[in-house]
Amino acid sequence: MSEWLSLIRSGDLVVVAQGVGEPTPLLEELLAAAPPGIEVFVGFSHSDALAAPVRVPLLSFGAMGPLGKPPHRGSVEVVPAHFDDLPRVLPHRGRDLVLLMQVTAAGPDGKHGLGMAVDHTYALIGQSRCVVAEVNSQLPDTSAPRLAPSTFDALVPGSRALPVVPAPAIGEPQRRIAEYVAELVPDGATLQLGIGAVPTAIGRCLVDRRNLAVRSTLVGDWLLDLASAGALRPGPAAVVISEAAGSPELYKYVAESAVQVRPVREVTGPAAAGAVENLVAVNSALQVDLTGQVNAEEIRAGFVGAIGGQAEYLRAAQRSAGGLAIVALPAAAGQHSRIVRRLDPPTVTTARSHVDLVVTEYGLADLRGRSLRERTESLISVAAPQHRAALREGQ
Repeated sequence: MSEWLSLIRSGDLVVVAQGVGEPTPLLEELLAAAPPGIEVFVGFSHSDALAAPVRVPLLSFGAMGPLGKPPHRGSVEVVPAHFDDLPRVLPHRGRDLVLLMQVTAAGPDGKHGLGMAVDHTYALIGQSRCVVAEVNSQLPDTSAPRLAPSTFDALVPGSRALPVVPAPAIGEPQRRIAEYVAELVPDGATLQLGIGAVPTAIGRCLVDRRNLAVRSTLVGDWLLDLASAGALRPGPAAVVISEAAGSPELYKYVAESAVQVRPVREVTGPAAAGAVENLVAVNSALQVDLTGQVNAEEIRAGFVGAIGGQAEYLRAAQRSAGGLAIVALPAAAGQHSRIVRRLDPPTVTTARSHVDLVVTEYGLADLRGRSLRERTESLISVAAPQHRAALREGQ
């Protein structure tokens, strides 16, 4: 057993950094030799650490990636919290917090950087009994916060490449959605997109724009597409993110450019305060009902998503001068319409008042200033044609 595991006590809540920032070797060791009585809080993972069943209770703020698939679907305890609110709510579980993080090798100043990802673990440092870090010699240094060695109770050396998150396949629905969204994005806009097929397609549709800025908790290779095309605004504050997840070329660009990798509150906070103009926030959904309510968290089979930062960004876009709050999704999943009369399950991730436009491959439903009756008609018009008659029944 590794020496650092002796720091874990029964009753602890072990909070593991997520995404590209996941300390995968530490997580694997913890799951293999965890003491009884602990809980492990995990998030979105790009590794195989959570691919197999585990014997410790897992918690998360949703069920993204492997958490939404067997063997974990239905077994992960979900804490329904906004992503930027996790540092506030997790201490309320009443357990001692232990953090597992990933950091760079020490720089000339003797400090360790957070590299490509800054998540809730950073904000929890001051509230934790113990902090353990994987020191990954291959993690590039960036503008992310730097931490003194005294921050950590254990530093575990390692060397591994960051996970490559392949560009998703883009089908005809995603391509058409992207074309509709791109029509709404002017030169000089500030973008929030995330990762996935629709954000990737939107980025490719915006390469002819100029002076774009980015304020997005998570970015993929679409950021590199925009940079390569000369679409981004020059200057150190043009791109502000909390995590980059994609190709080695993306990681190289983030490390060598003026991209700011900052804590989540710094990325979402100024936007929510209305300091960002022309903020175009594009978020996805599992379902949208005929009033505009959004479910981005669960289907009948269980949780497959999360609250994340959707509500914060959509509301921030509405408060931004010239901003747009957009929900973009394919109109159907298999034989099922994703535009529905009532959410099923009845999980409301984002209130109907926080959505300006709903975009599918069949067009735009502009909900601004529309009554409930008018919203219904507009949303039915962007549903898959084979489902429209059923949606009209019972009106």
